[in-house]
Amino acid sequence: MVTRSDARGKFLSGSPRLLTELLGMSRLIPDLTLPEITSENFEQSLSQPLFCEFFNEFLQQPVFVLPLRYDDQSSGFELLSDAAVRLSCRIRAAVQQMRSRSCAEPLRDNRYSITRLDRQQTLRWLHTHRLAFFLHSDCYFEFRLASCLSQLTCSPSPHRQQCDEVCSSTGQRNSSSAETPTLHTEDALQTDRRSFLDFKRSLLGGPGESLLELWMNIERLKTLSSTHHKSRYVLWMRAQYVWSSSDAVLDEQLLLRLGLKSAACWQEDRLPDVQPRLTELLLLYWGQRFHLFPSGQWRVCESVLSSSVSETCTHTVCTCRDTKAELERSEIHTLLEVLQTESRSGFFFTHFCQNSGQQLWENAVYFCSELLQYRQLFCQSRFDPYRAQRTAQLLFVSYLSSGAQMNVCVTEESRRCVLTRLSPAFEDLFDPAEEHALNILLEAWGELTHTLTDPLHTVALWQEVRYAEPELFQMLQTLYTHTQSRQQQERRPVHTPAEGSRGQDLWAKVPLEFRRFRLDSLLQNHTELQHFLSFLEERSASVVLQCWLDGEQLKRSDGALLEERNRNFRDKYLNSSFLFGADSPASEEQQRRLLQVCAAGVVSPSALSDLQALLHSRLEAQWLPLFLSSAEFRRRQQHQVTEVCEQQPVVHQRRKRREAQVCVGGMSVSQQQQAVCVRRALQDPVTRLQFQQFLSSVDALLENDLLFWLEVQRYKELCHSRCDEQALQRKVSIIISRFFRSSVPPALQIHVPPDAALLVTSMQKTLGPYIFRETQMCVFEELLKHWPEFCALRSSVCADALLRVLDQKQSDRRRSRQTDEQSDSRSQEEEEEEEEAGDEEQNSGKEDHRAAFKICWSFWRQMKELEMQKSQTTSSS
Repeated sequence: MVTRSDARGKFLSGSPRLLTELLGMSRLIPDLTLPEITSENFEQSLSQPLFCEFFNEFLQQPVFVLPLRYDDQSSGFELLSDAAVRLSCRIRAAVQQMRSRSCAEPLRDNRYSITRLDRQQTLRWLHTHRLAFFLHSDCYFEFRLASCLSQLTCSPSPHRQQCDEVCSSTGQRNSSSAETPTLHTEDALQTDRRSFLDFKRSLLGGPGESLLELWMNIERLKTLSSTHHKSRYVLWMRAQYVWSSSDAVLDEQLLLRLGLKSAACWQEDRLPDVQPRLTELLLLYWGQRFHLFPSGQWRVCESVLSSSVSETCTHTVCTCRDTKAELERSEIHTLLEVLQTESRSGFFFTHFCQNSGQQLWENAVYFCSELLQYRQLFCQSRFDPYRAQRTAQLLFVSYLSSGAQMNVCVTEESRRCVLTRLSPAFEDLFDPAEEHALNILLEAWGELTHTLTDPLHTVALWQEVRYAEPELFQMLQTLYTHTQSRQQQERRPVHTPAEGSRGQDLWAKVPLEFRRFRLDSLLQNHTELQHFLSFLEERSASVVLQCWLDGEQLKRSDGALLEERNRNFRDKYLNSSFLFGADSPASEEQQRRLLQVCAAGVVSPSALSDLQALLHSRLEAQWLPLFLSSAEFRRRQQHQVTEVCEQQPVVHQRRKRREAQVCVGGMSVSQQQQAVCVRRALQDPVTRLQFQQFLSSVDALLENDLLFWLEVQRYKELCHSRCDEQALQRKVSIIISRFFRSSVPPALQIHVPPDAALLVTSMQKTLGPYIFRETQMCVFEELLKHWPEFCALRSSVCADALLRVLDQKQSDRRRSRQTDEQSDSRSQEEEEEEEEAGDEEQNSGKEDHRAAFKICWSFWRQMKELEMQKSQTTSSS
């Protein structure tokens, strides 16, 4: 498996000549100066499309209650609204429905309203309330780099040859000149924000990503006002880029060339002097490399190099705990998102806490920020216990101890809980303190949103009408007109004369948007056809549709297959229980005619066509309208419309931001909240028992996942209890023998990758406190997948009935497994009887196989009895 550190070695593995060439390429390219935005040139900068994109991203950060956007077409500001996106999605969905002939009524209007703001008044308001924060935000920093990146050009020149030589020395040049990509010209280039995002993705997994992050961190360092926080931030940066255990560590030769090799070089006043060299490396080497090589090459590199990182980080558990039952999900979700995106908003929320006069708010926001960095240590591909321990001690001394300089005032019980578990330090060490800090910040967040409810009271507002998707809307009207005229010509009755009134009543209950559906279109949709068949099976009417489908197969048969299918069709359907019964789709006259035609024992093509016509009429008149008016069909159609809307290119940036669910330490905000619920539930004995029974009814290995997670938690507590090594060794041996080397097949009894299990068994003698770290994260991810289903089941039944439902599910699973085993046993016995007719050697081999099977069967019966005893014991307790 390729790791990020291995990838860095391929790019910059201590080559002084390479570094000299990279840092000397500035002589071959015109000087690129980073743009500076000030209050004087801010208004003129709005004419640049690139600046507008980054500035709009800043204005739409979640910390701002009323998001704005600058419209470069109208050269004015407006309040962000999703009216245009919603209307655009409706238009596009209507076009899709119209093409599938399932749209009943067209959209009559494509107008929507937006709130416009006076330009000059808004500019004055932005100068006062937003510009300073924008100049301290990641959005502004990235704009400066993106502006210089857009100025780079690649043309056949000595600089191109120099860049090729540099790339060749890193092993990145193509093997032949014929494979060299066509170079971009300045007209063809990356001046929008999307191009810069592609550039950032091209750096993933390599040293370029670390260089970019270091450049950004130096910019962030300049924005800090407190000397104390600056020094702490520099210490974190040094550990991030110098320590070998960090994923962002830089090559030693590169650190030497940048003047950052020794610890004394990492000073607040010296780091800005390094930034110009970083700019040269990012733009003149990595930027040129981005232009020179086709996108496919760096995309492949991106996916390969970041695979190991994603495999590790996706299992990270971030536990921002929330124990207040009255706390709304949207509040904690927004707060977590605000804390994660603070650097992109210029630390707006942090400045509010600093200027509020509430020292507790300021301490809490810095504590949560540094706690996020602490949690990221457990995402590293090479975990460093020493660094985690030092960081945990620093956090405790700075924020939780009684004499802490930035005390967040946790309770004595919470402080003692953290202190007793401080060594060794685990990822959930600061859960009680974080819960307390988040409750403090929720108060600050509520105060901030209250002050921002009317931030534009000095700006004149008015409504303006616009039109969404005018060309597409016009096409929709034309398409509807043509479709309506064609359907009026092709429309035919949907009921038989005998069932006319009943069919009309049933179709009257079908929603208008679904009345255009007919059986023929449903038969062409394989997915909906299966749903329709299941719908009929639940109402004991599937024989009608099945007869029609079998008739289609009969039409396409010939030879011996025709005779066989004809006989089966006659025996299955031409009898008193269906075609000639009381509930026959044919009238008495039609039954007599079919009986005469089929008297010879062969279903003729004409008789088959008449029968299918009857079945077709019965399905459309009676069963199709019931199916179209069902709640399940409406939900599926609504889901399809939603998917169509989501796939459209016009998606509101505010909606994309919220639904992207910003990742915190490898886990999205929604997953983070779900992890909080699961971890809290596993601490409650009653809920833990219910969840365990639920997992047991789904899969035995899932129950083992839960038991393994609990055992590792007990092992962690044992590490904190200062017990002797013999007790720790005994606990590790028990866990490994039960879950990794089980005597009951399979040997691996939990959902973890085999290589991770092998790593655990190989480290058995090390007795490290983090021996089960990755495997515990893996099984917790499996538990998260089944938690929503368990919550849905628990909310659908009362507490008393939940255990009965779970017991019933377990019994059903045992019976299903027993049936499968018996079926396998019968199949095995039949195979054995057939093979007994062979020669003596085969019989001898089969005897051994039969003996082995009987042993396995007896073992399964024994396991079944043990499981039943366990269930009875649990029920009685």
